[in-house]
Amino acid sequence: MENWQITLIAVGVGILLIVQVGVFIGLYMLARKLVTLAERASTLQSRAELLITNTEPVLKLAHNLMGELKEAAGYFAQGAEQINAIAEMAKDEAAELRSLLGDTTALARREVERAQDKVEKVQDTLAVATDQFQRTTAMVQHSILEPAREFSYVMFGLRRAMQVLFAGNRLPVDQAYQDEEMFI
Repeated sequence: MENWQITLIAVGVGILLIVQVGVFIGLYMLARKLVTLAERASTLQSRAELLITNTEPVLKLAHNLMGELKEAAGYFAQGAEQINAIAEMAKDEAAELRSLLGDTTALARREVERAQDKVEKVQDTLAVATDQFQRTTAMVQHSILEPAREFSYVMFGLRRAMQVLFAGNRLPVDQAYQDEEMFI
């Protein structure tokens, strides 16, 4: 009856260890995805910053050019209006890029916070798994190793009893011995 209980406990411990391995693999894959996402967000942010730095000189140049064209005369007025429209579009693009950079930064911060939350969850999970592993180890030692040790002691006793019974050094029965005289 104890054998099936021990077998059931051993199977349960094995299943729990397999589940723990699966959880660790899933956590590893999640961490890899988070690192990839953070790298992509960093790349996107650097591209947006590059676009902003490239559009600012264009804006400055457009403003300088507008000042020179206004001084030149009225027949440049139509050209100046077109340049003004281009400058406005560039400002709008710069504003959109700044907005995009702000959104990207906010997204990156949220992802970093999520990653930190995930890391904390992983640490908590690892702590729980370690605690469960230690409790399982203690239970295995208590429920399997101690009965096995006791069985070993019983087997040693049986072997010693068999040795004594089959030893062959029996004393002859036709004499009286000191042990028997003291007993009587």
